[in-house]
Amino acid sequence: MQSPSDTKESAPISAGKPVRAFWKHLGLGTGGAVENSFQNAPLTMGNPIYNVGLGVDPVMVGVAMALPRIWELFLDPLIGTVSDRTRSRYGRRLPYMVLGLLGSFLFFVAMWWAPAGWSKESLGIWLIVTAILFYTFYSFFAIPYAAITIEASEAGPDRIGVMTTRTAFANLSSIAISWLYWGCQRDCFPSPAEGMKWVGLGFGIIVTLCGIVVVATALKNGLHLHSVHEGKVPVTKGNYRNLLRLGSMRCIVIALFSTMIGCTMVGHLGFYLVAYYACRGNLKAAALVMALKATIATITAVIACPFIGAAAKRFGKDRVFKVLLIVGVLSSLSMWVLITPHNPYLSIIGDMGVALCLVGFWLLMPAYLGDVSDYYEKTTGQSCQGMLTALYGIAVKIGASLALLTTGYILVFCGFHADMPLEAMGHPIFNMRILFAIVPSLGLALSLVAMSRFRIDLAMQSGEEKSTA
Repeated sequence: MQSPSDTKESAPISAGKPVRAFWKHLGLGTGGAVENSFQNAPLTMGNPIYNVGLGVDPVMVGVAMALPRIWELFLDPLIGTVSDRTRSRYGRRLPYMVLGLLGSFLFFVAMWWAPAGWSKESLGIWLIVTAILFYTFYSFFAIPYAAITIEASEAGPDRIGVMTTRTAFANLSSIAISWLYWGCQRDCFPSPAEGMKWVGLGFGIIVTLCGIVVVATALKNGLHLHSVHEGKVPVTKGNYRNLLRLGSMRCIVIALFSTMIGCTMVGHLGFYLVAYYACRGNLKAAALVMALKATIATITAVIACPFIGAAAKRFGKDRVFKVLLIVGVLSSLSMWVLITPHNPYLSIIGDMGVALCLVGFWLLMPAYLGDVSDYYEKTTGQSCQGMLTALYGIAVKIGASLALLTTGYILVFCGFHADMPLEAMGHPIFNMRILFAIVPSLGLALSLVAMSRFRIDLAMQSGEEKSTA
């Protein structure tokens, strides 16, 4: 049975209260901080707290980070489909986003409040259970949020504006993430693990407030009801296969998969290289170096966001995307010489290049997804934003889960143990340096090849060049 507001849902955005583009972009884009923070804070802090701080087996930490992503492969399509078909007085997306925010906050905090006195194996199990519950609720926010950023914007400058702001907030949150370990090292805490309990609580509150801004913006301006897509027929069952039959969608999936594999598989090695190679085992110094490096690189990326968006509008997103990926490949390879004990901060140069590449990647990929969404809707009459964002998330999470499953084994393969003396780390460090330079560059290069083949009928989309499907 329809609610009274359902009769209004088919009204286009222009029929409702006028919304200034700046405030719309700002309000919706704030959710990028939630996406990035809740997705990456556990990945960033898992090994420093549970492996180095509590002595949990790195393989177990890797499993704890990977299992939720494997579970999400089944959960995300369900959330996307149910969200596409939901009709309520609060629209399709907001009920799930509110549920996801509350659950994510509770289990993010619980992740770091492991019971005192437990064995290392029990602590690993605590991490696995809380991580699965946390990422489950995170999906209930992330999938509908990604969908609403597409359906509440129009192809061209409006959508690029939303995605630019979303990416800027995601990168701003990366600065906060980079200082979490430094915060845990303060003298007021008896240990980094104890410090993470309180630092994580404060961080979780701030991130949740960012999500509330998105919900409030949608409610205040009617974006949850007056989307230009609300009058469309929801996508029918089995259309995941139809979406994947589109060559353009397959290009996106391959690019997402290869980038996640390349950057996630060895991303954690950056902490160990700075801590035990550049800083010679001084963890407090390493925490400061890592925080400053990430802050400078992220600020560079945030400042670059509007310029990347403007360049994409002026020169086309294809050209800008290719240039940024080439910068990423070269910057990753440069890490072989830039991470050095002679100057722990020298690798900031490589960090900045990789950050520019990835900020452009995550800024422009949703715009490519929006092209596919508009094309599918115009050719079939069906809206599929939830399913598309679910497929997008599946590609990311398959890549991430496979990569995360290997992270602990990579440390074992390199020969590293947290309790080994510094003078015995020469061979493990050498192996880490090779992998840290080569693996991300290969992933980004494959993404470049895949997106070079992206084709779609853009004649229907304002402000874009026409090309053949």
